Amino acid sequence: MRFHYALVDDILSREEFDRLVEEKAALYGGAIDETAAALLVVEDIGRAHQKIGSITPSPSLVSLYGRVMRLTEPKEFTRDDGSVGCVARVELADETGSIILVLWDEKAAGIHEVGTGTVLEVIGRPKEGKKIEIHGLAVRVTGVEIHVPVQKESSLPSEADIDARILAIQPPRAFVRRDGGEGIICEAIIGDPTGSARLLGWDSTLFDTLREGASVRITGAKRRSTDDGVEYLLDEGSAIIPLDNEIGLLLTPPGEVMDKGVYSVRGQITTVHPARPFTTRKGDASWVRNLFIDGPLRIVIWGERARDPFFPGEMIEVYNASARLNRYGDVELSVGFGSAISVIPNLSCDVQIEGVIVLSPEGVAFAADGNLYIPESKDLMIAGRYRLKGRLSGVRLSVDEAELIVTDPRDLGARADELVSLSPPAVRY
Repeated sequence: MRFHYALVDDILSREEFDRLVEEKAALYGGAIDETAAALLVVEDIGRAHQKIGSITPSPSLVSLYGRVMRLTEPKEFTRDDGSVGCVARVELADETGSIILVLWDEKAAGIHEVGTGTVLEVIGRPKEGKKIEIHGLAVRVTGVEIHVPVQKESSLPSEADIDARILAIQPPRAFVRRDGGEGIICEAIIGDPTGSARLLGWDSTLFDTLREGASVRITGAKRRSTDDGVEYLLDEGSAIIPLDNEIGLLLTPPGEVMDKGVYSVRGQITTVHPARPFTTRKGDASWVRNLFIDGPLRIVIWGERARDPFFPGEMIEVYNASARLNRYGDVELSVGFGSAISVIPNLSCDVQIEGVIVLSPEGVAFAADGNLYIPESKDLMIAGRYRLKGRLSGVRLSVDEAELIVTDPRDLGARADELVSLSPPAVRY
C-alpha cells in the first residue's frame, strides 16, 4: 500500500490512509484485496490513475498505467558534486497516446528487469520540455491489460541505417558538459526521397570526410523523432561510407507547404526584404530577414544567416525548415536552428574585371562597369581598386585571383586637371 499512499501523502497521514483502506475492503465484504482497496481510496480522494493523453505539466504527482513500447540502455553520468548517476528512458503508451518515463539511479539500473510489452504502474511528476515527460518516483510491474493501437513513430532512438545526400554541413559548436568540461557537437542536414533530417555526432573525424552534395551510406545511427523533425545520432559504432550513385531528394513545391510539418523546398526569389536586427528573449542581439519565392511562399531566415546576400531572380533551396502560420494567417517556412538555405548557382562564365570594393546594403560589394557584384572573398580591402579574375554567376563573383591596383598620385592629379578642364565656366550673378 505504500506505493499508492505516495499519491496522497500530502493529504493524509499513513495511519488515516490505512484506516480508510481497511474500511473500503470491509465495505466490499472481503471481495477485494488491499491493493484494489487502496486504489479505490486514492480515487475517492481525486488522485485516480490518469490516461496518458490527459497528463499535463503539474506540481502534483500523477499515476498512470502504460505499456512499455521501447526503452534505452541505462547511461551513467557525473553530477556537479562528483557523484555518479544513472538515467534511462522508457516509452509508455495506452489507448490515448504515449509518454516518456525518465528513471534515475537505482530505478534506471533496474530497467533490464522490464521487457517490451510489460505494463507498468507509475507514480511520478510530469515535467515540461519539448514534450511532457514523467520522472518516475515509484514504478512497478502490474497485471493490468492495456490495448495500444498502432503507434506513431517513437521519439526514443532506434538503430537505423540510411542512404542519404549531404545537403548542408554546419560549423562545429562548443557546449559545456554536465561535468563542466567542454565538448564539440558536429551537425549536418541530410535528405533522401522520403524527406530530410539532422545528422548529429561528437566525433569530428566522421564529419571531416563529408562534403555537401555527396551521397553516403550511414550505418549504426540512432534514429529519433522530435517535434522539430527527425534526427540521426552518431556514436563510436557509426560509420559513413561514400556512395557512387546519387541519392534522390524530396522537395515540396512551395505552393503545397501546409501549416506545421518540416519541409525542403526549391524556388526562385521574387522579393527580398532587408535584414533587421532584434533582441532575443535572452537579451542577445540577432537578425531576421524575410524573402519570398515563387509559389508564393514566405521564407523567414534567423540569426547570422539573415545577413547573407540574397537577390531577386536567384534560385534557392531550403532544407529541413519548419512550417507555421504567421500572425496574418499565412504559411511561412522558418530557417533557423536545424535547417539550412542554399543558393543554387546559375551558369557561370570566366571574367576579368576592374573595379572598387565598396559597402552596399548586402555587405561588401565590387563596383565595376556600373554594376555591383558580390565577391566570394573575405580578403579584399574596402575602397581598394582591384583587378579580379574568376567566374561570374548572376551577381556573385567567385574570385580566383585578386590583384590590388596601386594608383600613382600623379595620375590622380592629371585626372583631376582633366575633369576641371571639362567643367563649364562659373556663372556670376
